[in-house]
Amino acid sequence: MAQPVNVNALLPIEVDFQRERASGLRRSGDKLEDALVLVARAEKELRALSGLARVERYAAYRALWKEAERLRWNLTVQREACGLRNHRDLDLIYPLPPLLKE
Repeated sequence: MAQPVNVNALLPIEVDFQRERASGLRRSGDKLEDALVLVARAEKELRALSGLARVERYAAYRALWKEAERLRWNLTVQREACGLRNHRDLDLIYPLPPLLKE
């Protein structure tokens, strides 16, 4: 017959798991926030350019935007893995601007 599990003995482990989940979410959010700052800066620079200079800078801007999109997807997946299913707050906290046209 199986021994009964002492729930109080497992509580510190669960606290560590929750702490690590929160830390991982924070790190992912920080990375996304940094990427969004770079996208905003690149977008501002791109809007000030025209002609060949704009075409040359667009590839770098698009790469930054795609990286921010990837990081946002990673954060969404990570949140789902933690049981957070409502992602509307991500739109408010980490808004990803629409990709500028070439």
